[in-house]
Amino acid sequence: MALKQLRSIIFGPSLHMSRDEAMKVFGRDHFKCQYCGLDGLHHFENWLVLTIDHVHPRAHGGARKMDNLVTACRPCNLMKGKHIFASFEQAKKFVLEKREEWHKLYREQTKA
Repeated sequence: MALKQLRSIIFGPSLHMSRDEAMKVFGRDHFKCQYCGLDGLHHFENWLVLTIDHVHPRAHGGARKMDNLVTACRPCNLMKGKHIFASFEQAKKFVLEKREEWHKLYREQTKA
């Protein structure tokens, strides 16, 4: 038995996602945040803040399978957090509402 398989059996799956795995998700999603639409394909600086989000969080048993992974910018990924949603559409609605709430707070605070 390979050491990698033995480690997986003893300690569970690795928390780290390989670059190849991440690039498959980025490619499928056209290097765009699936929540807010941030374009990482045409703007390198935007690509630097893209992450992979588990729609159903790993902390709550979500699998590392392509149908549970989406490209997300760091702010959207943080806003979604470990919340559980019935669908991706509900998660997206939550994140966009939270972004608007934070944007409103930002506008209020920067006026002072």
